[in-house]
Amino acid sequence: MVKFIPMMHSSLKAFTYSPRESTNAKIMIAKERKMETTKLELAQKFLRTMDEAGNVFELLTDDVEVMYPKWGIAKGKEDLAQLYTDLGPYLSSISHHAESFRCLTGDDQVCISGLSSGTLTDGRRWEPDGACGGQFCVWFSFREELISGIWIYIDPDYVDGTKGYYPWSR
Repeated sequence: MVKFIPMMHSSLKAFTYSPRESTNAKIMIAKERKMETTKLELAQKFLRTMDEAGNVFELLTDDVEVMYPKWGIAKGKEDLAQLYTDLGPYLSSISHHAESFRCLTGDDQVCISGLSSGTLTDGRRWEPDGACGGQFCVWFSFREELISGIWIYIDPDYVDGTKGYYPWSR
């Protein structure tokens, strides 16, 4: 054990440094990084499963909250099923471009922003356009090993059908 005694000011107290404590801190940091990686992988799996029109419900807590613009907040899997039912007549397919992902992780949260493309049920498509088109941001929260919250930030007017409504876009 090494003991440090600061000499800069007489009111400062001595503190000790133990290599064992440092090792424990490194182990804790490694465990936290592994948990963050696991949560990031789960968030990315959610997006891939959405792209494949698969069952995302197994990745979620029963009381999950999901916010989707212009729809509101789905509280629980039953509400989420209604959100999907409401989007069904509008959205035919979506693809999140993993190579464009920018990710932030911390505590029990993951944020992924990136680009998407897809098709509406009327056949119109959207692609990333180098500006705002196709941009998305999704914030995930976790409880234990499942996703407990999803906040989706996109313009649900994927193909700019309402572009004329905004004075700055005329």
